Amino acid sequence: MRRPAVWGRFWRPSRRCSTAGCSWPRWWWRWPVGAAPGRAPSAYASSVRASGWMWTVRIRRPSRGCCGRSARVPPRPPGAARGPGRRRTGPSSGISVPVAQLSDPSRSRAVLIGTHTYTELDDIPAVANNVDRLAALLCDPAVWGLTEGRCSVLRQPSRHTILDTVYEAAAEATDTVVLYYAGHGLVHPQSGELHLALPGSHPDRPYTALRYEELRSILLSPGGGRPSARRKVVILDCCWSGLALGGLMHGRDIVPGVAVEGAFVLTATAATRQALAPPGETYTAFTGELIRLVDAGVPGRPALLSMSALFEELAGALTAKSRPQPQQSTRNSAGRICLFRNRAETETEAEAGPGADGPRAGGRAGPRVPVAETARPPLRRAEAGRSQTPERSPAVEREPSWPELVRVALTESLTVRLGRYPVTHAQFRAFLCDPENARWRPAEARAAGTYVDDNYLAGWRGPEFPAGLGDHPVVAVSAYAAGAYAGWAGRWLGMPLRLPTAAEWELAAAAGRSGEWWREDIEAGRINFLGSLGEPAPVGEFPPNPYNIGDLLGNVWDICVDDTGAPVLRGGAHDTPAARLREHLSPRSPAECRANVGFRCAGDV
Repeated sequence: MRRPAVWGRFWRPSRRCSTAGCSWPRWWWRWPVGAAPGRAPSAYASSVRASGWMWTVRIRRPSRGCCGRSARVPPRPPGAARGPGRRRTGPSSGISVPVAQLSDPSRSRAVLIGTHTYTELDDIPAVANNVDRLAALLCDPAVWGLTEGRCSVLRQPSRHTILDTVYEAAAEATDTVVLYYAGHGLVHPQSGELHLALPGSHPDRPYTALRYEELRSILLSPGGGRPSARRKVVILDCCWSGLALGGLMHGRDIVPGVAVEGAFVLTATAATRQALAPPGETYTAFTGELIRLVDAGVPGRPALLSMSALFEELAGALTAKSRPQPQQSTRNSAGRICLFRNRAETETEAEAGPGADGPRAGGRAGPRVPVAETARPPLRRAEAGRSQTPERSPAVEREPSWPELVRVALTESLTVRLGRYPVTHAQFRAFLCDPENARWRPAEARAAGTYVDDNYLAGWRGPEFPAGLGDHPVVAVSAYAAGAYAGWAGRWLGMPLRLPTAAEWELAAAAGRSGEWWREDIEAGRINFLGSLGEPAPVGEFPPNPYNIGDLLGNVWDICVDDTGAPVLRGGAHDTPAARLREHLSPRSPAECRANVGFRCAGDV
């Protein structure tokens, strides 16, 4: 088995569960000896020291086995301590299950922060609606019942206003403190820390934004070095918000004896993803679903909605719309925190009466009803750092996701928008499902033979790609097809899109560095090439470069254009050796399709 050169990340090999028909993948995790977690026993470390690496295997599966049978769990390494296992509950275990209880609104505080207009970044009008509606729900006695004095709404605040308000709320609350932020998220290019944008924040000057670490420190210890609120809930709706998941309640400054009872962090995206503000919608994508769930309730759920239950419903709703997946992090059973009454359950009880029979919490109320499809909205300009997606067309079976565009200052005089990742199979499928692009479907395009060759979209059946490749870069497309997709996506997003030039690609890949900068990316584990994973990987599997752009080197070749408009391939692919990653290739014709060639979009600012 080939060892990946990328460490500190999950690696998914092609192996699957040994049970016939099961599709659950095996996941491997490795770390260098000496950097292993403290809980790894020294006996096991010495047994594998000769290889220089330590390996553990995890099989991702449901609790009863990945295929309905008993799961095959690998044996523990020699000398490894037995894990805590699954706690038993019930009469025979002697452990009682805690009863869900609504957080006391009279002893809780909430701070809602929304920044919707900026001087150096694109405005996000929906953010203002986010905070207004959330404040109304939190103060609604039928939902939670905070008094207005205990719910602080900060619109277009300054840094000091935010810190002072959060400090006061954390110090005053003795039950639960809730912190919500919506706006642009920025990432420090050196430290990788999450920064929350303020009205005057500049994308190239992180010090003009608010470090999330500052808020985390206040929530942990508002005064005297000791946390006051028993529970803490943080909800972040911004790009790269998943960077906060490892921070709250995991700092080293917590005295073991005074750790809080529970902390729950809910983010709109993973650490490598952008949030969405769909044009024509009242709220942002993530907060809009959260508001809908809290406002309408969830049939079949208990009378009190726990944060874990809300996360499950959010993830399901956003997955159905092909939107960025929310993330959560909990500590000390924080997922059981209940901030909201389930309006659907309350209304059902009121309609049925106290003596009525019917399904209770614990059973689901039946299949979900699909959301009605809406008409295509007017075109609008997309925001920098926060992608936008139009309402879906009735012709598209599932709502597509759209290219994530990063605003990059390549030189003092040249700023462009560049696709954060190559276009994926799922994104290209949306292009094929649009009736106006029927001629680009595999059979039709190959039959015409003008703009593609016989390798075009190999493995596709009509507009359907092979199973399991939705988040992988689309390959076997021609420069003609890539340009057609860019033009189509640009019309939907309200901005002209195109293929990047070779010069733009070079500047973005170097990310302001000189010398043999690609060696730094290899050593940092940012590249999927023949010497690392060596097989196709989903976008975002490998860390981005200092400009927050991923897969510029490796995974798939990027289709670019030279000064004459002719296609040129840059960056190498998963099967490219390290010595050839810097090569540039010229296709035989713009219609040529290769199994390791993809593309990303670009646009002028």
